[in-house]
Amino acid sequence: MAALRYVNDSIPGIRRRKCGKGYAFYYPDGSRVTQSDELQRIKSLRIPPAYHSVWICPFANGHIQATGRDARNRKQYHYHPLWREVRDRLKFTSMTDFGRAISTIRSHIAYELRKPPSLNKKQIICAIIYLLDKSGVRIGNKIYAKENKTYGITTLRKKHLSINGSRAIFSFTGKNSKAWEIVLDNKKIIKILKKCEEIPGYEIFKYYDENNNVNCITSQDINYYLQSLTGLPLTAKDFRTWIASRESFCRFLSASFSETDSAAKIKSIIKEVAELLGHTPTICQKNYIFPEIITSWGDGRLERWLNVNAESIRQANKDNLFLMWLESLQP
Repeated sequence: MAALRYVNDSIPGIRRRKCGKGYAFYYPDGSRVTQSDELQRIKSLRIPPAYHSVWICPFANGHIQATGRDARNRKQYHYHPLWREVRDRLKFTSMTDFGRAISTIRSHIAYELRKPPSLNKKQIICAIIYLLDKSGVRIGNKIYAKENKTYGITTLRKKHLSINGSRAIFSFTGKNSKAWEIVLDNKKIIKILKKCEEIPGYEIFKYYDENNNVNCITSQDINYYLQSLTGLPLTAKDFRTWIASRESFCRFLSASFSETDSAAKIKSIIKEVAELLGHTPTICQKNYIFPEIITSWGDGRLERWLNVNAESIRQANKDNLFLMWLESLQP
């Protein structure tokens, strides 16, 4: 990490210009990039031709190596391999903190949902967090909702909700064309959802502000609320990471290890968890499953931990069980 330089694309960078069937690259001072090692670095980034507003870091050790805008005008980043490696290792370091905070989050959510149904921002946010925790659904992205007709919790519309007596069902298509059906029988949540349906507009999760204006809940609202509540840098995505890792952990915990079919078992469990959350298996393993789970299962440490803690394990729910194991990894 010390060898990397922290940068952003506001500093002058290398620009590319169309040249024949390819591109020429120019430094901030206008001189053309001709050094073979620098051209090889740029080539290795594999920046798609469709990108526009491309910025390339002038430093080989910049933690961001390039940025650009894709066909949908979304900003895309190309990171230094070392930065990706460190970031991937660190992304799971907050998992123990999340596991310790989850009971506080749930207690707070339950308290807010016990209040009479209202259309204030806090209660609507708490209803969304309840659904994130129960289902592991994505938080939602307006661009995907508009262009792909795929939805997450904050972009759900009234057409996705049906309420029949004491049961509510969300039916919608999520990212990766995952068909979701979330069934709810929580009476307090259902009362809030009925209130939400009364607000004009397509979206479900809206609220009235102090000026009686209608506003939609955003992912930023959810993240800020979680961070204010816990004092931790949590986001909505942490629920999906927790659920994916917890479910993987419980499955590996009950799976006996065998050299002959270990690869098949790993593949099967990852596929099962990926389908649960609407991921591809590759993305699920890389971004959502704590790598130490698979490593510990393969080298026998998970089985030894299970044998040592058999009595405590019998009395623990899945969340507490996973947290117990995570805490056992602490130095």
